[in-house]
Amino acid sequence: MRTSYDLSDWQHYLSHPEIDVIKHATKYMSMDSDVLCIGAGAGTCAFAVLEELENVLYYSVDILTNSREVTTNEHLRLQETPYYNSGKVIRIWGDSHIVGKRWRIPLDMLIIDGGHGKEDIEEDLRLWVPHVKVDGFVICHDYSSDAWPWVKTTVDKYVENINKPEVRMKFIKHDDTMISFRMLNGVGW
Repeated sequence: MRTSYDLSDWQHYLSHPEIDVIKHATKYMSMDSDVLCIGAGAGTCAFAVLEELENVLYYSVDILTNSREVTTNEHLRLQETPYYNSGKVIRIWGDSHIVGKRWRIPLDMLIIDGGHGKEDIEEDLRLWVPHVKVDGFVICHDYSSDAWPWVKTTVDKYVENINKPEVRMKFIKHDDTMISFRMLNGVGW
């Protein structure tokens, strides 16, 4: 069975250090955590989480779903694993901005790797961070990427604006273009 590192070497959606940022956060989470990823890609984020958390419930939200190898193919990679029919992965085909408006499940981890436009990132942060539990993790991909420099400025601005005595996001780890924060006080849960 392929691992998250195998997918990285093959599909190049995430680097090994970026996978390690996700795996680092899982070390502080319960085995039965609820994780949501915006942007399915090749399934590398899914594999990174599933490899570490035995009873995780992993939600994947993506606007694309097809069988083309060069686009969203998480579902194809999952079909090659025991995870496929395990009930551990719930794939949601839809716009994260619409799904996030009515989401009702508190999250232990949120991974944002969806639309890369400034407004897309702002909206994903605004809609989804309030669903992250205290002590939960917010992880953003393409932070400090040369291809999308506004990802870093948008995330930095959000964290600066949200950090008040009643709500705090603490920087945890940054490697390659993946950054993680931990919710010290919550916005919603």
